[in-house]
Amino acid sequence: RTMATIEDITERKRAEESHARLATAVEQVAETVMITDVNATILYVNPAFEKTSGYTRKEAIGENPRMLKSGKQDAEFYRRMWAVLTRGEVWSGHLTSKRKDGTPYEEDLTISPVRDAAGKIVNYVAVKRDVTEQKKLEAQARPTDQLESIGTLAGGVAHDLNNPLAP
Repeated sequence: RTMATIEDITERKRAEESHARLATAVEQVAETVMITDVNATILYVNPAFEKTSGYTRKEAIGENPRMLKSGKQDAEFYRRMWAVLTRGEVWSGHLTSKRKDGTPYEEDLTISPVRDAAGKIVNYVAVKRDVTEQKKLEAQARPTDQLESIGTLAGGVAHDLNNPLAP
């Protein structure tokens, strides 16, 4: 006698493939991804975090994101941010962080609450983009734009003064 049990595992395989695809994408994305628990203890960081911050995954996990604090934002900034997050809303903003070697860098970030099946917040996920170079270029372009505006204005005034019909 032979007895057999057959179980269709197609859906389970699809779910596993989907999770593997998502994990691979998060590992390879250029933006920093950080996941914390509700007490802001770091549970996960991707390789982009290591590249941007200078901290290894091993150094970051178990720590608080406060380790990146540059001192450029005051306590009120963080109070407002946490007020939004604890209400279960998404927070987006810009801040200056500090690399492991102490150098500052600029980040645009979005922090989203992650909820369990019952709707309770169980994690926060932050996606951050290093915009340091972009901010440097903008700062360099600003004086050039101002000088160009002054030049245009001066050219217009000179034209009016040189035109005998202007008066």
